[in-house]
Amino acid sequence: MDIPASQAREDAAAILASAPSVLAKAAAFVRGDGPAAQIDWAKIAYFAGQNVLSSGDRAFLGICAEIAGHNPDGRHPDQTFGARWDCLDGQHQSVIASVLAQSSQSKQCREREILEQLGVPSAYPSVPRPQLVRVRLGPDQPAVTNDALGRERVGYRDGASPHETWLRGRGVWRMQADRVIASQWLIVAHAGVVRMVGTIDGLTIHGDRIAIIGQPLPDHPYIGKPDPLDNNSQNPVAYGDMSDMTDVA
Repeated sequence: MDIPASQAREDAAAILASAPSVLAKAAAFVRGDGPAAQIDWAKIAYFAGQNVLSSGDRAFLGICAEIAGHNPDGRHPDQTFGARWDCLDGQHQSVIASVLAQSSQSKQCREREILEQLGVPSAYPSVPRPQLVRVRLGPDQPAVTNDALGRERVGYRDGASPHETWLRGRGVWRMQADRVIASQWLIVAHAGVVRMVGTIDGLTIHGDRIAIIGQPLPDHPYIGKPDPLDNNSQNPVAYGDMSDMTDVA
């Protein structure tokens, strides 16, 4: 698949930005407030080569830099991770991006635990939790060609397994990334009823849309209760907090 270099750079920036850990924050100093195209990938690659980071952390940043087209070792272009990235289709790129982001997001959780145990102030912004995101599924229908999550069908289907309902609900949506990151729960609703509840552990970015990384909770007590954020909006995405959920208890 021949992807323009600018698209590869956008993909690399999305992977970097979707991992809200110390890695992304440490790399952000080369990014400034401008668009992703202004990232200095040479500096990212340099940072990835310094022994102040673990080998896994260096690999994460180095892969991002290579996807963006930076080749600090002067290797043959066909031998770089970036060249291989360009050969993948959208579904395989999505799988790899999800694994990279989820690994870094899991690292963030561990970093929080260590800082709390040491009594050290967290480097992460303090956000009120738990917050929730509600997505409203439409009727069962075929997925778009080259669906970002590899699905054949989307929407709500009677009799679907908890895993299938979660897969159909977790993406891909036009969402506010900062509000998703600040939230703990994803509520999947259909026809005014909560059909699935799951955790929000991270996210992946697919162009102008977002997919949520988390775990479905098929035994959650709110499943089967009225949609707490039901409204007349055409937007299937809504944001709330746990006080909305207690109203339906």
